[in-house]
Amino acid sequence: MFNRGIIISMPRSGKDSATEEMIYEGIPVRIVRKNVKNLSITVYPDCTLKLTLTKGSDPLRMLNEKHDWIFGKIEKYRLMRERCESKSDRMFLFGREFSMRLDTDLKKGCYIDTENMTIHYASVADFKKFVRTALEERIRQRICMIAFAMGVSERVGNITIRKQRSRWASCSHANNFNFNIRMASLPLKFFDYVITHELAHIIEKNHSPRFWAIVEKHCNNYKICRKNLKEYWVLCNTNVYWKALIE
Repeated sequence: MFNRGIIISMPRSGKDSATEEMIYEGIPVRIVRKNVKNLSITVYPDCTLKLTLTKGSDPLRMLNEKHDWIFGKIEKYRLMRERCESKSDRMFLFGREFSMRLDTDLKKGCYIDTENMTIHYASVADFKKFVRTALEERIRQRICMIAFAMGVSERVGNITIRKQRSRWASCSHANNFNFNIRMASLPLKFFDYVITHELAHIIEKNHSPRFWAIVEKHCNNYKICRKNLKEYWVLCNTNVYWKALIE
């Protein structure tokens, strides 16, 4: 069989896993080897791959077997990128589109001209601070409301905003939450889904059927939200203003 993959780094071992890197038909692949029951392939919106394998599994065999599926997903992300790049001159904030204006009359800060749907900003630093502050406020407001409805208000831990590479958010075993700065791009229904998803982990730490039943109870359109979140992720990684925020 034709050897489609090239290993480009030696394994790095940790306590419970080892990682390798390779190139498969021009696509970067990260291989994580650990004791798992189910092997898995993840195709990221930036068209890189992650394989989760047991220590004795052959990554090339798995990649070759799933070749058509992998490149079908990559093609979908490519088309998403093309759609998003056509909107690269607009800033997406909480699901709304804005023009951006570097305003020399402003000495500091940002403000939104809602009549003309324009964000005026004094500097990139001020713009970053403005988005982070707006996101923090919205996260705390929505967590307060949704956590109360789910009956978990007293169990919510610390809240942090970060720039995770592949997650919208995460919940630790101590119920501390990390939210991705990219969440500031999301319309409210998708925003609330991410929060509902993470708050459900207070009750159920895994992604079992019981977990998804909890999510569905409080967000009955969660399947649509999950599907559409991918395009917003691609948007954030192709839009010039979002690139400035996450660099």
